[in-house]
Amino acid sequence: AMRHGLIPKHLHFEDPNPHLDWDRLPVRVVSEATDWPCEPDRPLRAGVSAFGISGTNAHVVVEGYGSPNNASPDPDGPPQPVTVAVPGAVAALPQADDGLTARGTRMLPLSGKSDASLRKLAQRYLDWLDERESALASDGAASGSALSDMVWTASVGRSHFDHRAAVVFGDSELLRERLQALVDADERPKTGAPRKVAFVYTGQGSGWPGMASVLYTSEPVVRAVLDRCEEVFGEVRGASLLDAMFARPGAAGGLRDPRWERPAVYALECALTALWSSVGVSPGVVLGHGVGALAAAQAAGAMGLEDGLRLAAALDNPGASLDGLEMSTLSLTLVDAVSGRVVAPHEVPDEAQWLQRAATGPEALETGVDALAAAGVDVVVEVGPHAASGATLAAAWPDAAGSSTVPVVLSSLGQPSDSDEAPAEGSGGGFVEAVAGAYEAGLALSFSGLFAGEYRRRIALPDYPFERRRHWIRIRK
Repeated sequence: AMRHGLIPKHLHFEDPNPHLDWDRLPVRVVSEATDWPCEPDRPLRAGVSAFGISGTNAHVVVEGYGSPNNASPDPDGPPQPVTVAVPGAVAALPQADDGLTARGTRMLPLSGKSDASLRKLAQRYLDWLDERESALASDGAASGSALSDMVWTASVGRSHFDHRAAVVFGDSELLRERLQALVDADERPKTGAPRKVAFVYTGQGSGWPGMASVLYTSEPVVRAVLDRCEEVFGEVRGASLLDAMFARPGAAGGLRDPRWERPAVYALECALTALWSSVGVSPGVVLGHGVGALAAAQAAGAMGLEDGLRLAAALDNPGASLDGLEMSTLSLTLVDAVSGRVVAPHEVPDEAQWLQRAATGPEALETGVDALAAAGVDVVVEVGPHAASGATLAAAWPDAAGSSTVPVVLSSLGQPSDSDEAPAEGSGGGFVEAVAGAYEAGLALSFSGLFAGEYRRRIALPDYPFERRRHWIRIRK
């Protein structure tokens, strides 16, 4: 009625109540279709009431936008900036709000109360795509407004149930293909609520030229952390760390040299920790080997971002000054990379001991697996340049007479199979796929982190496919 500027006539109304003084009351019953009254200095408003004999007593005030017959032609309204929550230390860093590469990979979260409902919902999205086939012919990329707003609305505007599927796509054709596969697939098991998440940080030897470049160009949180590490590294070594990480022409070093790889891996892992936090995933337990032990300590609150980078840069420079470094009490469970046991809050290692732990190899992860299992971990997020330790962790996970099940293992990033092939700009480098795995594992996500720096709006999407079960009371005769 607001949009059309017309108040419809009151149904079945003929004669006003003679016991009311209609001449004195500032109200009237609309007996004929009436133009909506307009006031130039205020928006359109209406009250909607529900009063029922069963006890219903509700009143809602709604407000329109624009003016009747002259409203915005888009009923979905203008895009709004996406607000993202990030860790306090990262929130204080300058974050880029322009010059970012558009995200070319999206994740559509789907869920239902049953597997049947999930499949029906996937079919409804296929129908939704069919209805917009002509529009998607020109705006069918995942980075386009049509599919981006669809994913945003499905992410933040819907409840998320235990039967889940996350559809990762780059365009409407791939989205359609994967939705159809979901409709045709075998029954999916119900997702259980995870108890505890562990972050496992890989060490030296995992870096590769160009790692994290696609995240740096598209993710404000990653850029903020890496830019800060670049500043500190320049103060310590007088050179560019990012040039080495991204294999830029004229770089003073490369990732084949441990003096460059170690601080680069540390910086990347801290950036990934912040990025996971922006999507609502934070660890309850951390473990790392090599320079990853420093990134784990930083995540646990034992040291700041800058102090950890100074330690990573000092690993191959025994004469480097470590004056001014500060160690703090732990904010979460840290598994020691040397002993494999949980570090007590009052036993936080000093600088020299951290350098010792940063020299450990991948075997430290196997040493710490028992502590992860004992802590009740059932989701492990591998934080590093690529999938390097997931198989090792799964193989070493204890199984005492079947009392401990192997956890879900997610890799934050993927390395291209062809070392000469860089990940596509805006692809996320495998991070979106990792978040999809976290969603299907049952983790509660903060989806806004996947849209940081964007302007998005909610749009009309397919309704939830209720199963319409009947619950009649059977009367005994």
